[in-house]
Amino acid sequence: MPEPAVLSGARRRSTRRVARSLIAVAIGGALVAAGAIVPASAADLPRQDQGVTLRTYNTPPLTQLCTLKSGQTPNVDKLMQTINFTTDEQFGGTDNFITHVTANLTVATPGAYTFRLTSDDGSRMTLDGKLLIDNDGLHGSESVEGTTTLEVGVHDLFVEMFEATNGQELKLEWKVPGTSSFVVVPNSALSTEAGVVRVTAPGTKYCEGSADSAGDGLRLDGVNPNYELVDLRPEGFNPKVAGLDFTDAGDLAVLTTGSVSAGGWVTDKPGEVFLLSGAQEADGPEDVTVRKVADGLQNPMGIDVIGDKIYVSERYQLTELSDPDLDGTFDVKRKVATYPSGNNFHEFAFGLIHDEENFYVNLSVAIDNGGATTNPQPAVNRGTTVKINRASGEISYVAGGLRTPNGIAFGPDDELFAMDNQGAWLPSSKLVHVKQDRFFNHFTNPAGPFDSNPVTQPAVWIPQNEIGNSPSTPILLKDGPFAGQMLFGDVTYGGLQRAFLEEVEGEYQGAVFRHSAGFEVGVNRVIEGPDKSLYIGGTGEGGNWGEAGKLPYGLQKLVPINDDTFDMTSMKVVEGGFQIEYTEPLSDETVANIAKAYQAKQWRYLPTSTYGGPKLDEEVLSVSGAQVSEDKRTVTLQLDGLKQDRVVYIRSPRPFEAASGNDLWSTEAWYTLNSLPGYISPADRGWYEAEEATLTGGAKVDWEHSGYSGAGFAGGMWNAGSAFTFTVDSETAGNFPVNVRYSNGPNPAPGAKDVGLYVNGAKVDNWTFPSTGDWKTWSTITRNLDLVAGANTIALKYETGNKGNINVDVLSIGSATDICAPAQIEDGYRGMFDGTLASLDDWRMAGPGGFGRQDDCSIRGEGGLGLLWNRTEQLTDYSLKLDWKLVADHNGGVFVGFPNPGNDPWVAVNQGYEIQIDATDAADRTTGAIYTFQGANAEAVEASLNPVGSWNGYEIVVKGKNIKIYLNGTLVNDFTSTDPNRLLANGFVGVQNHGGGEAVSYRNIRVMDLTAPAPLSVSATSEVRCIAGKGSLTVRATNSDSVPVDVTLTSAYGEKVVKAVKPGATVAHSFTTRQTTVPAGSATVSATGDSRTGEATTAYAAKSCS
Repeated sequence: MPEPAVLSGARRRSTRRVARSLIAVAIGGALVAAGAIVPASAADLPRQDQGVTLRTYNTPPLTQLCTLKSGQTPNVDKLMQTINFTTDEQFGGTDNFITHVTANLTVATPGAYTFRLTSDDGSRMTLDGKLLIDNDGLHGSESVEGTTTLEVGVHDLFVEMFEATNGQELKLEWKVPGTSSFVVVPNSALSTEAGVVRVTAPGTKYCEGSADSAGDGLRLDGVNPNYELVDLRPEGFNPKVAGLDFTDAGDLAVLTTGSVSAGGWVTDKPGEVFLLSGAQEADGPEDVTVRKVADGLQNPMGIDVIGDKIYVSERYQLTELSDPDLDGTFDVKRKVATYPSGNNFHEFAFGLIHDEENFYVNLSVAIDNGGATTNPQPAVNRGTTVKINRASGEISYVAGGLRTPNGIAFGPDDELFAMDNQGAWLPSSKLVHVKQDRFFNHFTNPAGPFDSNPVTQPAVWIPQNEIGNSPSTPILLKDGPFAGQMLFGDVTYGGLQRAFLEEVEGEYQGAVFRHSAGFEVGVNRVIEGPDKSLYIGGTGEGGNWGEAGKLPYGLQKLVPINDDTFDMTSMKVVEGGFQIEYTEPLSDETVANIAKAYQAKQWRYLPTSTYGGPKLDEEVLSVSGAQVSEDKRTVTLQLDGLKQDRVVYIRSPRPFEAASGNDLWSTEAWYTLNSLPGYISPADRGWYEAEEATLTGGAKVDWEHSGYSGAGFAGGMWNAGSAFTFTVDSETAGNFPVNVRYSNGPNPAPGAKDVGLYVNGAKVDNWTFPSTGDWKTWSTITRNLDLVAGANTIALKYETGNKGNINVDVLSIGSATDICAPAQIEDGYRGMFDGTLASLDDWRMAGPGGFGRQDDCSIRGEGGLGLLWNRTEQLTDYSLKLDWKLVADHNGGVFVGFPNPGNDPWVAVNQGYEIQIDATDAADRTTGAIYTFQGANAEAVEASLNPVGSWNGYEIVVKGKNIKIYLNGTLVNDFTSTDPNRLLANGFVGVQNHGGGEAVSYRNIRVMDLTAPAPLSVSATSEVRCIAGKGSLTVRATNSDSVPVDVTLTSAYGEKVVKAVKPGATVAHSFTTRQTTVPAGSATVSATGDSRTGEATTAYAAKSCS
């Protein structure tokens, strides 16, 4: 038997992590280089691919480069040949994004090099950590040059640029010594690390704010002061940690991952087990002795030491390791149980924990390179929590619907909890409460053992890129100020996070807080040792799977030294709000301003078959009350508009101090509000959004075509096997009208298309959907179906022999085909969008993005920058009224006076005028402004504007070249156009979706025509005649117009009304004067009809009848 390897560390003076020299990495928009700026040798680099790494991050609209918040995953990550990009495909985005390009630049000849950086919009170039070219700001394609002297060798290159709207470009050229012209920096001079993991995620990524700091809007960047951080790795011991446990003798068992990658198969390096003696007592790595006791393990992801046996969860089996000859090497292996195997690189078996009877393990699903769930799965029953009988090795399945469940633990009340990572069917990562037969919403093909069960909501969502990215194994804290709560690490976001859980209506839900950072590696495993210290091990891979700027391996411990950190202890839900408890009493200054100390918002997630997902229905919540307890350790918040089935975000920005003077360690909390005490859910209206149906077989949520209901529609029914399945409720059994709002465009062929119709699992018939002409047109089709009392399923399935290929927006039950009635409109106005889906038929989307009609009968924008415009009316002089609402400091606007834009929203920008909606910006770009032309009256706006989260009203009056803006009835802008290219007359109107995750709601859009109508054409004559010695005045009126009119003849001797005088007809009336002599005078004829008026005056001469 070989002797076990023993490693002993050289003494280090500091017990805190010593900074290590790292290859320069891009962090949040800045290049950080360690050590002196000296060119490296190519031999010093890891294996390289020729080219550059391009990473694109979708952002809100920007006007200059920014520092991205750390811990965010890019939307695009790929290898490119050179830095010369102009197309959407190359960048991986259209508008509103930041692109980072990193590379190693190899210089073969020393001397002066001139670089030219061309971009649209702004860009910067950094070389060896020094800024060389600054080409920032909003602009078209512009070039800036910079010259530097370079030595032979490899230099760190970082280029960043942002794109606002319109075209985009990024190009890097150089002039090398001895040449006179610029050329694109060639592929042969550029390289980037090979074989890296390129993890991507959808959604909007955010910049650091001016008021953000570590733990207050940003990730923590240091160790929680409650602990001291101690290094445990002797020199040469670089474990990529997959598991940690302690032996009965007090040694720390460390399990390594072997070769593992989130992006595909890599070289087969086995996992190993090490025993570390002295770890509990260690003040540094010099006090730790390392012995390797087992190897040859295939991607093990969990370790459990029971007595003199070590159990490890390998990729496809649970293995027992033993040392029967007591030589210190656990070289006897016994297969305890075998897991389903499809030979996919992502089929891990995460764990490992046990109780008296069973082991517990989480099995991840197979995925394709890039992250999509493999379809079909190469093995059955993956994505499950399994238990393995300790005596027999028999496997049984506990729960399913998991994707990458990196960690399992016993939590409060010895209940079982598992961590799962973002991906298909997971818009964000989550912690779930595992119980027998539960299904956690990740569907597979073939279906898992629990896929037909109701979905169990997560105990806590872990909002992606805000407080997590790749969360790992949770543990239950048994001691300290947070005893009874759970702690978990994160491989990519890094650090430790804390989860407070409470039971509400029989189910766990709770809040997530940041806890500590400052470790040498992204955290994959954490355990609480016998000495009450927290032992932390981590891993990472090249690319972006791992915490940026950290090592790909690591082992440390946190030693508790005090409980003095001022932090949130817990966040409990109460009726209408939350009760937040703190570790220390609040200061008097904090209490005095407590009602203004908090910011709050809420949103929901919608799991779909696509990777990840955005926040939906995000809205700001106003704090209507804040009550501080007598001991000043608890604040009870009341929040207006709180809804269940939401994630609620609370932030109390610094300064927020304790009575001790300590600042709040971490100011933010994310609470998963599955159940709200006292909340009354809206009544079931028989209205079921297709995007919330179960979409399988490639079916997916889409937003491509505007005019839908809710947050999107169901699409992707391109192949046999795809299906939309609705779960609907019926109070009674019977035969009911079932309505489907759908679109059926010309692809792949025009004409009617059919799908299979199933009710409660049984096929009823094929249902044929007539053509709607194009995909932008929606129609509703109805047929009666038999439903049972209670829950029913109605499925539309693309089966072999069907034509499929329809989009479905909503399914409803009953005679009504809409849930919104037309809005009430003032006299003189006519509705353009009145809240009904039918009124959206008159609107079209120009450009990307779309608008969805919401439950409150408003419309809200989603997706990219585009314009929703009314195509049926061209207006000249008019009053346009509408209501709008912001849910955050977002951006939108109302456009007037532009020509037909077709599919180009920039026609409205360049040839019309935008009335801006934006809480904060430059004076000519905030609410009430004519965008970039004239700012609003700031005092009038401030006096009239309702706060973010409330509805506001615009009246926009356009007459000739003048535009008047009324905000909630107050005139805030009076603007006269002098631009000959913006004619206003005979123009269209529309509302903007700004893109970049910014959402504005609009409702009740109506218009009144102010164009002065042509007067009615009427003529008059008059004369005085004598009758029996008295004067008689006869007045005649002729209707010279083309419409019937009512005529009024008026004289000094009376008035006569004649109704409905036909076109061309003449009417007369004689007025008796009773005078012998009638003086000269005049009479008036007025006419009304067709909403117009007309008038004529006739004079008559004096007449004597004596």
